[in-house]
Amino acid sequence: MKQLIKICAVTVILAAASITCYAKDVALVVAKNSKLTTLQSSSLAKAFKALPAKLESGGDVVIVVKALNAPEAQVFASKVLGQSHEVLNDAVAKRSVIVVGSDAEVIRIVASTPNAIGIIDVYSITGAVSVAKVDGKLPLEPGYLLHYN
Repeated sequence: MKQLIKICAVTVILAAASITCYAKDVALVVAKNSKLTTLQSSSLAKAFKALPAKLESGGDVVIVVKALNAPEAQVFASKVLGQSHEVLNDAVAKRSVIVVGSDAEVIRIVASTPNAIGIIDVYSITGAVSVAKVDGKLPLEPGYLLHYN
């Protein structure tokens, strides 16, 4: 009986670990002095209807990603823009999306560019940027929009 309980406990731990490994969150980061501390997904979707992207407040907005086919860009395109990540190709041509090589570069550009929003893995966040709330929620909070497996 004790051996069966140990086997069940190990199975539960392994199952939980595999779920944790595959469940991820995307963070939208902004410059420390940015006024974009809370973003509504509907406002972002509306901003990208016409390019170059403009926020309701009237300012241009630039999205910075490490790759258009990265999971972070794909989840942003599908869950916020409601389209496939190919739509970001048009935004690159209109200078509403900047593509760089790493999350560190995303952070560097966002920290120095007004109205820039970086899309990074939540575990890449540093003190150089602030995390913006999406629809009133931060990454790792229940109901956060940019959660994916």
